[in-house]
Amino acid sequence: MRLGRLAALLLLGAGLAGCETGPHQCKLITSGNMLVLNDWGSPIVRAAINGHPVALIVDTGAFSTTVGQSFVEPLGLNDTGATVLIHGVGGQDYGRVVTIDTLDMGSSKATNIAVAGAGKFVGKIAGLPIVGLFGRDFLGRYDTVVDMPSHRVSLVETEDCETPTPGWEGPVHTVRISHIYNEGHKTTLEIRLNGHPTDATLDTGAGTTMISLDAARAAGVTRAMLEKDPVSIGYGLTRDPVKNYLHHFDTLQVGDIVFRDVSLRVGEGLSDTDALLGADVLKHYRIWIPRYGNRMFVQHDVDIPASPR
Repeated sequence: MRLGRLAALLLLGAGLAGCETGPHQCKLITSGNMLVLNDWGSPIVRAAINGHPVALIVDTGAFSTTVGQSFVEPLGLNDTGATVLIHGVGGQDYGRVVTIDTLDMGSSKATNIAVAGAGKFVGKIAGLPIVGLFGRDFLGRYDTVVDMPSHRVSLVETEDCETPTPGWEGPVHTVRISHIYNEGHKTTLEIRLNGHPTDATLDTGAGTTMISLDAARAAGVTRAMLEKDPVSIGYGLTRDPVKNYLHHFDTLQVGDIVFRDVSLRVGEGLSDTDALLGADVLKHYRIWIPRYGNRMFVQHDVDIPASPR
């Protein structure tokens, strides 16, 4: 069985904000407003599952929202008897389809949510166990706003707004994207490595940007060059080791944003994409990923107006 779209009923705890924009009343409906607990890497947010305080990774690169196998029983999840196959960097894993009775997301609550009980999640942050992740089957129901400078992840909907990013002021970059269906919704985009176009998946669940061996080769990186680079071991979905090379690139371009003199991880284990654009590029940016459309919006922290005191 494939895990379909989450059956989540959002209660009336969602926030509603309005701003006049001419003849229409712009409405920004917030269905989740979660505190980001970390300063860098994949955004990890505070939540509660069946009343248990937990931390969850916000992972735009994963389809299925997932709770680690070892947390299924302690959190009181309900086993449906069905199974699901989860794909990720470094392997794949079968899991159980389980349901969460209540999921608190800061400003709102969802009920009766089907998720995958799969994979291994370890560690704590701010005293909370990291028990799983939000995937695209949940995030894709909303516009997803990941704001690392302000330590916030918001799930929002807009109505009658003249701007696609209501509430944002200052210069905003536009990046062309595509929402495709390939074993689940993904946000894909074209990046450029040393000027060479490369297909990538936007993956906030990847702590660092990852480049496939083929994409690195197309950008002029030879095997001999990689053999001179530092080697590290990463861990994917099943916590199995994945060998990576840390290679220096002159430029990484995302839309009209150019990162210079960057060190990126190159290795195997990527499927259906040439690169994962990871959370390392987000430290000084906030991004607005729309539910629909072919553009996402990116703003550097230096361009975010200071809040009035």
